[in-house]
Amino acid sequence: MAKKTNQLTTKQKRFVELIKQDKQPHEAYVLSGYTAKDEHVAVVSSQKLLKNKKISRELATYRTQQLAKKHKLAESVQVTQEWLIQQYVMTINDSRQQNSHSTVRACLFDVAKLCGFMVDRKELAVSGEVSHLASLDTQSLMNALTQAQQPEAIEAEFAVIDSDQEDTI
Repeated sequence: MAKKTNQLTTKQKRFVELIKQDKQPHEAYVLSGYTAKDEHVAVVSSQKLLKNKKISRELATYRTQQLAKKHKLAESVQVTQEWLIQQYVMTINDSRQQNSHSTVRACLFDVAKLCGFMVDRKELAVSGEVSHLASLDTQSLMNALTQAQQPEAIEAEFAVIDSDQEDTI
């Protein structure tokens, strides 16, 4: 009986390396030495391969390392979300003065994404790296989603600025 190991096979290692090089999964599947009778089969087979625990763990580790590097770089040059938004606002103001509406629109779209108001479709693509969610029951997932959609209220004091409006409130 063959003994299972935590090591990736040669083809799996090649597949992971090609994914790290931004190849599409179905392309990486074929270039890794796997065979498929057509592109559809390669797409389906590559998605199954991405769900392999060893491969998804390897890719999740790689992506985590890449994010940490990007975060460290951003800290070293003192780039923050606030700074980026300020730069976008300046660009929007300059572009409006120059009647560059496409630049204004693009900046507004980027600011909306940066603030979490919009999500790219590609950000919604999920591979096997969230397989730990399968162990949670539906109610736990729904509770987490509900909490995420209802941010905490900000406490503040209410004050009437114009005494004439006091009667209308």
